[in-house]
Amino acid sequence: MSVLYFGDPRGALALLDRGVAPLGIVHGRRGGPGWSTLLRRLKDSPPIPRWMRPDLNDPSIVAALAALAPKLIVASFFPRLIPRAVLDIAPGINVHPSDLPRWRGPDPVGWALRAGDTTTAICVHWLTDGLDEGDILLREAVDIGPREHGGQLADRLEARGAELNADVALRLLAGEVIDARPQQGDISWAPLVDDDDWEIDWTQPMGAVDRLVRAAAPDPGAFTGLGDELLVVLSGRPADPGRFAVLEPGTPFVRDGRFFIRCGEGAYRLDRVRLGRRALSGKKLATLFV
Repeated sequence: MSVLYFGDPRGALALLDRGVAPLGIVHGRRGGPGWSTLLRRLKDSPPIPRWMRPDLNDPSIVAALAALAPKLIVASFFPRLIPRAVLDIAPGINVHPSDLPRWRGPDPVGWALRAGDTTTAICVHWLTDGLDEGDILLREAVDIGPREHGGQLADRLEARGAELNADVALRLLAGEVIDARPQQGDISWAPLVDDDDWEIDWTQPMGAVDRLVRAAAPDPGAFTGLGDELLVVLSGRPADPGRFAVLEPGTPFVRDGRFFIRCGEGAYRLDRVRLGRRALSGKKLATLFV
């Protein structure tokens, strides 16, 4: 089972669960879900060479990977493009948590939620020089929960994606020929967003504010200012402003013991926040405001 693995722990664990012990593991980061379990599993197996965030353009690194003579490269949420010199070692597959070619790039979950998508997909595709552009070997549609936030959706897609990627790898290693289809439809991009770009624009309609909050939660969180302090909004929901519709967008108000902020259209009820260093419920915030 000659696989060279790149990526997060869950993808490596999914391979091990299927009896595929990688020839080598290239970690894109230290930690992540399944990290401790993976380290325990590796202690109980024959030694497997591992690299932590190596420079994949370094010829000595490429030579060391090539010396393993893998038949297949398997990438699962590896944070960087794998260069051509490495891809020339063996064919490779990757898993991406979006309905490709929609939301190519490193943050498909955030952009899908900001756009108001109600469905997405997990796609296993051939690795190429381009970013998430390879032909698709497997696609599984996924519904997005109506109140699901970015952290929840990303975790769900990544866990399932690791399993699907390992399933495809096992089929390819067994010699199965899988018909791959070219990506079809309009291409959209999902670049990483700087933390400072998660500031809430209260002139936007309440639905847009809600989508931004969900996309940013739980980390880094959408934010705004409240007095002299930074207010990070972790959860909330759109609301009818009622008699407070006369307020200007961005104006906070308290009603029935709950904390709201007027939007360009409607209002937004704050349910969980961080005010400075304090984690508060929206109800507790309301008591501080009145």
